[in-house]
Amino acid sequence: MKTRLTRNIYLNIPFLSSAMDTVTESRMAIAVAKEGGIGVIHKNITIEKQRKEVEIVKSYHRNGIIRNLITINEDTSIKEARRLIVKHNISALPVTDHAGKILGLVTSRDIKYIADDNIPVINAVTKKLITAKEDITLSEAKEILFKHKIEKLLIVDESNSLRGLITCKDIDHVEHQEYFPNACKDMNDRLRVGAAVSTDVDTLERVEELVKADVDVIVVDSAHGHSTKVIEIVRKIKSKYPNLDVIAGNIVTKEAAFDLIDAGADCLKVGIGPGSICTTRIVAGVGVPQ
Repeated sequence: MKTRLTRNIYLNIPFLSSAMDTVTESRMAIAVAKEGGIGVIHKNITIEKQRKEVEIVKSYHRNGIIRNLITINEDTSIKEARRLIVKHNISALPVTDHAGKILGLVTSRDIKYIADDNIPVINAVTKKLITAKEDITLSEAKEILFKHKIEKLLIVDESNSLRGLITCKDIDHVEHQEYFPNACKDMNDRLRVGAAVSTDVDTLERVEELVKADVDVIVVDSAHGHSTKVIEIVRKIKSKYPNLDVIAGNIVTKEAAFDLIDAGADCLKVGIGPGSICTTRIVAGVGVPQ
């Protein structure tokens, strides 16, 4: 059942969930990717909300060690620490010095009742740290977490520089991987996810934020994909992010396929106006269900 979606993405089942606001957000995307397909987060939300939906999927399935950590330094204010915790939906932030060496860990509980928002976060840091090296196994990590009655284990190198984090939640995810042997995952063992964009004036800004969230594929989603705007936005995205896979559509003619491929599209969406309520064929005068 394994099939290629783009040059860089394989699916273990030939299934994508639609980029519709009634179909795909993070919950659906996670469910589909666990079975081997890929979900496409719809675009009918703010840029920040869409990015967060992508981040939820990408952070769901880890290989034990979280690598792309949100960190702060010792001079960061309590106010900024609170903002980051809320923004990224996390419960703790590692605190490092300016050389990247770990100083401590600050949790939402540590700063909850601090009245002065402007004091440096170092004043609230849990400095009695339990750390481990990168070669630790999951079973060893579980023993340490249980022994010290903690939920987070910081991973450091020989110079005490932060390299990652292991949490109880992520260990649980890894241990249950056997139930989803066909999961569609990236090179870092995270679930894959796509996100849809339009041809609006803020599209490149939206793509930039989605790239920061490590989205796997962008879908330029239009009822009539063989248009100047779609071709131009595909070309602009591929020019700025040549390694980012782009799906473009919807189309039904070979001329449209050639034009979008020439613009840089890695995959094409075929089929215009297949639904009973769709007026695209009536308005545009072109269209064929897939």
